[in-house]
Amino acid sequence: MKKLDRRIARTRKALSDALIRLSLEKGYDNFTIRDLTERADVGYATFYRHYKSKDELLYHSLRGLYQKVEDEIRQQETIYQECLALFNVVVNHKDACLLGVLLLQDHPALKPLREEIAQMVSALYEAQDETTIPLEVATNHLINAVLEMVRWWLTEGQDYSPEQMATIQSELIVNVTETVALKHRAKPLRNLAPG
Repeated sequence: MKKLDRRIARTRKALSDALIRLSLEKGYDNFTIRDLTERADVGYATFYRHYKSKDELLYHSLRGLYQKVEDEIRQQETIYQECLALFNVVVNHKDACLLGVLLLQDHPALKPLREEIAQMVSALYEAQDETTIPLEVATNHLINAVLEMVRWWLTEGQDYSPEQMATIQSELIVNVTETVALKHRAKPLRNLAPG
């Protein structure tokens, strides 16, 4: 049974990798499932044993990436460490992250993932007592600012190290947004100061 599990995992990884490469090379809408299976070197029918559509594969591929980010961030104690964990995942999964930040904003297949991210962030925070900024506006700003920082770094700013980007993101985006508009719903699991 474990051998089958490894084979399934290999097939899904091959399909996911092919989807990411083809999307970045040709554009997501400019290749077929046949192109995808040929690139992944798997049978056409095999694709449909795993996924109903290219959109489902896209969702599952980027959902797995989001889970890696979430798992890494949960282990950290400071904002800086969380941001560094994010940029380390980005370094290790550059192409998938680039595809994610390019498509996540408006791709219909990724709407559930975007909603999941928004729910997770909203669950962590409540509005500051003295702010006039609604919680949904502040969390939307935080999510979009973080995604835009990742997109910018991948497309234009890789002269900056992950450590530099973590400092920039923690100071410019997270600390400022928390100071102005958000506070944790429960006792934070991390401190505000860099570790």
